[in-house]
Amino acid sequence: MPFVPTTPGGDRMRARRFAAAALAAVLWVAPSGARAAQATPEPVRALALEIPSVLAEFENLVARERMTQVLFDTVADRPSRRRVIVSDYQIAPLDEDPSVLWEFRFVREVDGKPVAEADREMQDFLRLRHRDSKEERIRITNLGLSKSLPGCYWHNLSLILRAFEGSNVENFEWTRRGAITWSFEQVRGFGIPQDLFDPRSPRHYPRGSISFAGGALSRLDLEWPADKFVTSVSLEFTPREPPASLPRPLRYVAKRRLASSQRALIQTTYEYGDYRRFSVQSESQTNPASQP
Repeated sequence: MPFVPTTPGGDRMRARRFAAAALAAVLWVAPSGARAAQATPEPVRALALEIPSVLAEFENLVARERMTQVLFDTVADRPSRRRVIVSDYQIAPLDEDPSVLWEFRFVREVDGKPVAEADREMQDFLRLRHRDSKEERIRITNLGLSKSLPGCYWHNLSLILRAFEGSNVENFEWTRRGAITWSFEQVRGFGIPQDLFDPRSPRHYPRGSISFAGGALSRLDLEWPADKFVTSVSLEFTPREPPASLPRPLRYVAKRRLASSQRALIQTTYEYGDYRRFSVQSESQTNPASQP
């Protein structure tokens, strides 16, 4: 608030205005059915602190990802094209900047047909993290995109979770919707990177809901507008039980529609399973220049 110089009677006038504003605040009644926003819930605060451990756990795992892409005929309101892509999948940091997480995919099958030269060794995931492998990372990503139906959504799971990491969780207002579910709306902050290749590109998550089960993250729903489209996503996690000490992605559904319609134009469903441990080796073993 800017400084206002004192004038005769100014103190009394400001006092009356302050009292009137305070009375209005006390007398304000929330609209029927509305619930007052709450401070960040304790389960969400605990998740914000746990996300670095969750992301670090991803680095030590490789999963099998089944991506089902569907394009809809908006006139007949039914699927018009469908494609299934099966990949080996991992999220891991990059050597040139450990704060940057990359989604690695080696596409193995498209519509049930094996992809040529897809029989990669698991150690290739480690090699691609190296700073000298940037061009190959982009090439492999573009290769996967080229096998997709046009316009289908490829997510970056790490960015979704980082929306609630650390102090960024304070950028949301929270409202309890049940015993284990809270809805939220982002009301401040600059969001998180939207484009995997351009971390300066911001995206907000204006609204959504988050659910917990057994004290662990179980489901996350988000929705945001962009241009004339609205994208909504639902992400389900495995229960926190042995051998998984932390929740892992289980199923992820992304839909895109026109803002003027509730009919989906595109739907992409990701299903995760067959998690395998991935051992991280030394720098000398990962440097492509040192390999024969």
